Amino acid sequence: MINIPITFHSDEKGYFDRECPNNNCLYTFKVSMRDWEEKIKDEVHCPMCGHIDITDNWWTQEQLKHMEKIAADWAMSYIQGELDKSFKKLERGTKQNKFIKLTYKPGRRITFTNNPLGQSPEWERDIECPKCNMRYSVIGSAYFCPNCGLNNLEETFDDALDSIAKMIESLPEMESFLIETQGRDKSKTICRSMLESSLGEIVSTFQKFAELRYRCISPKTIRVNDFQSVGKGSRLFEEATGANYSDWISETDLFFMNLMFQRRHVMVHNGGLVDDQYIQKSLDTSYAIGQRLVIREDDVIKLIRVIETLAKGIKSL
Repeated sequence: MINIPITFHSDEKGYFDRECPNNNCLYTFKVSMRDWEEKIKDEVHCPMCGHIDITDNWWTQEQLKHMEKIAADWAMSYIQGELDKSFKKLERGTKQNKFIKLTYKPGRRITFTNNPLGQSPEWERDIECPKCNMRYSVIGSAYFCPNCGLNNLEETFDDALDSIAKMIESLPEMESFLIETQGRDKSKTICRSMLESSLGEIVSTFQKFAELRYRCISPKTIRVNDFQSVGKGSRLFEEATGANYSDWISETDLFFMNLMFQRRHVMVHNGGLVDDQYIQKSLDTSYAIGQRLVIREDDVIKLIRVIETLAKGIKSL
């Protein structure tokens, strides 16, 4: 076996590129080169999908192409060198032969240059795992530590809400852009659909966060959707800790949160059409049965702010 040494250069922060080997993901990220060598032992976790694989399988496509070129250049250089030796030996062997004379003139030499592998430019968002102190860098969101696999849901929860808020705030600009390519009617429909879908994303994000925090403080078995109900979620925390949602947000905000959670339920399960169950659970008197809910941007942003305040209280438990 022939070993060809390959050198890596980190970026300016000391990080180098990695890529998830899961073909359904292929998420690219960076890790501290020092932490990769000192902390990671046998397996790596993808920060996006959580896929686990051995350390040798995390090369990026660019790194693989570069290594293939190094190997090909080395092979061609080696083959040419061996051919040169053979033909020169054959040439020397025919010098005293009266009948056959062989002259060998080497062709253009194939040079083999083993250049170090560089990295993509450093990224803005650096993360340090609160459990194992692994340092890594991503674009957008990340859910798992590459080393220990910790799902730091509290941080991803904040990022998710921030991303939804920025999306909502950019909808007017997005609609103006879409009008040029999709027309006014279709662009309006697309943006309204995004706004309505964001309500479900907010509730789902809070549900996952609240479940994780609750399981950290209580052994009680809960159902998957318990924290999609504002009243039930508040009671669960009160039973476990003595504190409920009213300890962290006002009664007005609590009423509004329940209203928006109920609207999310109607949007997802009833096409946005108001029914008797919605009116009973939300106490919303602004709609009649059979009408369709209208989701407003300012209401969605307000819900995000209320949940952020509530989450601060839950985190303190």
